[in-house]
Formats: sequence, structure tokens, C-alpha cells
Amino acid sequence: MEKQKLNIVILTDQLHKIGGINSLINIKANYWSTVKKHKVDVVTTEQEGKATFYPFTEQISLYDLGILYDRNSSYFGKNNIVKVFKNYRKLKKLLKNLNPDLVIIANHIPVTFFFPFLNSKAKFLKEYHFTQFYRSKVKLTPLIRFEKLIERKLDFKVVLNEEEKGFYNSGRIVHIPNPIPHSFIEKPSFSIETREKTAIAAGRFSPVKRFDLLLEIWNEFKKSDNEWNLEIYGDGTDIDVAELNSLITKYHLKDSVRLIKPVDNLMEIMQKKGLYLMTSIQECFPMVLLESQSSGLPIIAFDCPTGPRNIIEKDKTGCLIEMDNKVMFINKLLELTHEDNKREELARNGFESVQKYLLDPVMKQWDQKILNHL
Repeated sequence: MEKQKLNIVILTDQLHKIGGINSLINIKANYWSTVKKHKVDVVTTEQEGKATFYPFTEQISLYDLGILYDRNSSYFGKNNIVKVFKNYRKLKKLLKNLNPDLVIIANHIPVTFFFPFLNSKAKFLKEYHFTQFYRSKVKLTPLIRFEKLIERKLDFKVVLNEEEKGFYNSGRIVHIPNPIPHSFIEKPSFSIETREKTAIAAGRFSPVKRFDLLLEIWNEFKKSDNEWNLEIYGDGTDIDVAELNSLITKYHLKDSVRLIKPVDNLMEIMQKKGLYLMTSIQECFPMVLLESQSSGLPIIAFDCPTGPRNIIEKDKTGCLIEMDNKVMFINKLLELTHEDNKREELARNGFESVQKYLLDPVMKQWDQKILNHL
């Protein structure tokens, strides 16, 4: 007997920016509404009347609460605390009307702190897209203690790799990886002749991505190379962009480095490039690495906690570099840019490895581990 159709509500801050979390919300919401025929509503707090970056099917209803948090201040600071209560009142009223079976908190937003008081009969689930590696090492502040106490009330916690499960000790903790947005992927060309001598990186221009470190590495690499280029796809504040442009000027890299605005066809672009580079300080389960492997793009990444090592099998499906070992990263970059056969081998192995993250098998895990238990 087919399981009864569900009412699912997904909570997030906004849907108008490019990014991994927004992409995943889009993928899952569209799948549930079209393939599984569940009723799906997505609720934002600060959409600001803008169009969504990723297209949602017409079956999905989008709601915006118009809270407009001050992102430069604490949620509990004077600029936001009144807005938290406004968020609570509006969301409580909306959930009463929507009557969901499951509410998914898709990222770290204020509802994390007040969801038990919404008086909803729904089950509550939170997805953890950030690693707890560094946070597990800091002293517990009163706010963190309160957050941990509240999170015990969650019906499900979804983490993105098995390693992350070890950082939690309460509640129903479930490992479900991110899916790539396809039920089937056509095999890309692995031939070096079809690919540009261009390395790429992608992500928001923020300290966690450490594109400043990538430019430092690229500067050293270019002292021994006169063929390869680097493209960094992303965006940030005017200050973030200015700082990266300043480094490009400082290192005299204008002839080999381009900063490019976010695009909605990154995987198509990846199929024409030669390498993917990641210098992040932390990544829980980066979608961009799955997209790279799906596109036949070999990867060099720092072994930051905890995502890359849960995707890449070292020197087989990609290259993991000891954290912050710039010399090792540069040497591996020099090695791969000169060894065409090795790049092709890594690309082929990566493509085969990523098949387990196809949309259908990952969404089946959502059925088996979450939806069938509602």
C-alpha cells in the first residue's frame, strides 16, 4: 500500500542567492512535489520580493515572513531580538494554517531556538550543513548550552557524513548525504584534448573559503607555469571582492586569474575545465565536489574537516592535501598540470565514485530513514 502523501514545510532565510543549501532545498522540494506528489511549502524570512535563484515547480508554494534580520548582528542583539519574536508569531500562525506533517529547518536560523514553542503537531527535523569539528573544541557558552538543550527536542537530526554523527549525543541522528541534482548523468568526456588548461574554484567570497590562500598558492605555482589559468566563480560583499582583486594585483596575476559572477550552469562549465581546487578551512559535505566529479573534473583539496575526505578517496578519486600544507598543494598542482594521464585517471575514478550520490538513491534514503517513520 502506497504511503499517504505528506505535507512538508521547509524553513530557510532566503532563496534568491546562489549556494549549496539553496540548491539542495530546490532539488528536494521539486523531487518531493513532482515525483512523490507530497505537498511542499517553503518559508523564508527575508526573500525581499526577489525571484528565487533556482526554479521551483508550480506545485510548490513559497511564503516569505518579511522579517529582515540584521545579518551583521547577533540574533539576540538589540537589532534582532524583537524580530525573533515577530518571526515566532508569524511562523506559528502560518504553520497552524499549513498543518504540516514534517517541518525541516534547512540551515542555522532563529527557529532553531524556538521551534518547541510553536505548538505544532508536526515532527521537526534539522539539517546540519556545517561541520561541528571546530565547535566541538570550544568552551560551552550559555548560548551554546541553551542551543544544545533545545535541539534535544528535535525529532530528527540529519548530518551529511558518518564522521559528523560522532559530534552529537542526543536525539535521532541520521546520516543522509547530499544528492547531485540528476537521476542519471551522461558520462562526460575525460579526454584531455577536450579540456582547457584552466583550474576553477567556486563559492561565496568569505573567509571560510580562503580564496586569498588560493591566490597565494596560485602565485607560487605560476612561477613555474606559463600555460594554466584560474577562474573563481562566486560573489561577496564589495569589500570581499575588493580584497581579492587587490591580491590579484599584488601578485601580478591579472593575466591568469578571473573572478566570475555566479552562474546557473556551473556543471556545464566544469566539463570544459581541467582541475578543481578547494582551499576551504571547513566543509561538511561540499556539493561542488560532487558536481566536479560528475563533470569529470579532477580535484585537489585540503583535507579540511570533515567533508572532502568523506567524498574523495585519496589519490584515487581526487587529491587530498594535508591541511594548510601549501608546499604540498603547490607540488601536487605542478604534478597534475604536467601529467595528463593522471588527471584523466582521477576524473574517471571520480565519476564512477559519485554515482552513489545520484538523486534517486539519496532520496530513497529520505524515505527509508525519515518519511516512512512519520
